[in-house]
Amino acid sequence: MALVPSKDFLLTDSLKKIVSVDTVQFHEATDELTLNGRVTFDQERVARVYPIFGGTVTDVFTEIGDHVRKGDILAVIRSGEVADYEKQLQEAEQQIIVSRRNLQAEQDLAVSGMVSDRDILQARQELSNAEAEKKRIDEIFSIYHLDGQSHYQVKAPVSGFVVDKNINKEMQIRSDQNDQMFTISGLENVWVIADVYESDISKVYEGAPVRITALSYPGKEFIGKIDKVYNMLNEESKTMNVRVKLSNKDYLLKPGMFTNVYVTTKADEKNLPRIDSHSLVFDGGKNYVVMVDKDERLRIKEVEVYRQLSKVCYLASGLSEGDRVLNKNVLLVYNALNAD
Repeated sequence: MALVPSKDFLLTDSLKKIVSVDTVQFHEATDELTLNGRVTFDQERVARVYPIFGGTVTDVFTEIGDHVRKGDILAVIRSGEVADYEKQLQEAEQQIIVSRRNLQAEQDLAVSGMVSDRDILQARQELSNAEAEKKRIDEIFSIYHLDGQSHYQVKAPVSGFVVDKNINKEMQIRSDQNDQMFTISGLENVWVIADVYESDISKVYEGAPVRITALSYPGKEFIGKIDKVYNMLNEESKTMNVRVKLSNKDYLLKPGMFTNVYVTTKADEKNLPRIDSHSLVFDGGKNYVVMVDKDERLRIKEVEVYRQLSKVCYLASGLSEGDRVLNKNVLLVYNALNAD
């Protein structure tokens, strides 16, 4: 198509400070699919804390939203089952004392030949059994954080944020209850789960590049790719889920946020000139770009759009590879070139 007549306008050094120039290149024409998504926890980093013993909650040291480190005390529970283990520990310690005395007595009698080697071996086995029983109970105390006086401490198994809490002080709990006391999750990484309608299932695939936006951060994009396609449809919504894992070191993305997920899909195998969508000016039912000639003159040129996406635009005609076009403050220059 011919250049639209306009007065000479040179790309001067001062103009270069407010505009930007791109070189046109050919790319495989792609399409973009827009999906609704939501931020969820990285389920591989979620720890749910259940009661080990029944009892009464005496203290709670954390609330929803608090950040905890692995090993931090979340709550303390007074339990009759813990009291039973304390009784077993006392009995095991007493049994060790008795077994040691018996072994010493058998060894003293063996000097005078009053007992056999079998009797000594049996005494040693009784001591070994008593020590093994105490070691077993010590392990229980260590694993379940039993701290004496019929109490045990509920400690954070991982570092992260408390995202759910189902206990309060003086609450009665049972060891067989199904509800977790706490749910802890790190937010350094999150998942974005997006819904794909049946008509679009063939357009998504593992590894497809995506851009994600959230209402809370206008103009900011989170870049990732589809890492899992759940090949099942929800019976109610008739949609299929896809997952995107994102790094979230600054904790910008909060579980529960709604997002827009823009999936880049391969639409066809055509290689076409591609420009930034900001380079395009729509005027009078036609599309134009501001082109930079070899002699640095600015010219308006009409182009035919093949496909326009939110970020880029593929052209059916009007430009060739290597052409240069403006992509910043284009409308300002376009209006100046069209001025009488």
